[in-house]
Amino acid sequence: MHQSSSGMYSSVEFFNLCIFFIIILLEKSSAAHYQYEACVPKACGTLSIKFPFYIRGLQESYCGHPGFELSCSNSPAIHLTEDDYVIDNIQYENRIFRVHNEAVSTVGGCLPQIRNISEDSQLGIVDTSRLHLLSNCNSELPEVLSSYKVNYCDPFNKEDLGLVMLGEDKNLTIALQECNTNVLAPVEVDKNGGNGIVDYEGLLRKGFLLNWKVADCSKCERSGGRCGFNEADGRTRCFCPDRPHSESCKPLSKNARGREMN
Repeated sequence: MHQSSSGMYSSVEFFNLCIFFIIILLEKSSAAHYQYEACVPKACGTLSIKFPFYIRGLQESYCGHPGFELSCSNSPAIHLTEDDYVIDNIQYENRIFRVHNEAVSTVGGCLPQIRNISEDSQLGIVDTSRLHLLSNCNSELPEVLSSYKVNYCDPFNKEDLGLVMLGEDKNLTIALQECNTNVLAPVEVDKNGGNGIVDYEGLLRKGFLLNWKVADCSKCERSGGRCGFNEADGRTRCFCPDRPHSESCKPLSKNARGREMN
């Protein structure tokens, strides 16, 4: 009788152990992959931030592409060529976003120090004019340049005067001969822009468009995934509820000849 009870308890314990492992396996299979969970879009200001961007301190770096790290203080900002640019709008479907130099938002009545912005293999400037920000100019300037004078926001040299004009201005050649430093700021102007006094503060605050050239994420998102980046091989990945995939969560369908189709 004692042996029978012992055998019964062993069977019950074995059954309970099996149930326990089944529950663990079911929970594991139903849980979404950690990278998929980590890369849920985050809000910064009024904008939703997702690939190719990621917010420092709020999202993992693999949720975005290298070079697209953002800070978030009321509005998202990206660091470009030693300057911070506030992101005003993002059009993910068109892969473009509007930015303006953060320094322009914090000053008024003077021109902040702005550095040249350069394009690279990941970012391009969309159809813009160039605003010439000229400094280190001669103390005595030709009368024809008097209407272009501006004050720079230099706390160490409040007497520093500069010139601001668009690249299409007929007096640009003269101005370039009078000033030693020339910074080109991308701006959007209407068709009538060109010669004369320029509302440089308004143009700089309006900003300009940039387009990103990194991998397209639309196929991944259409399949229910979230794009990310694999630092090990330097490639974009599609993070899905089950695991990461190369392009999309859903397998490609095949036609009658066995060729893969989207």
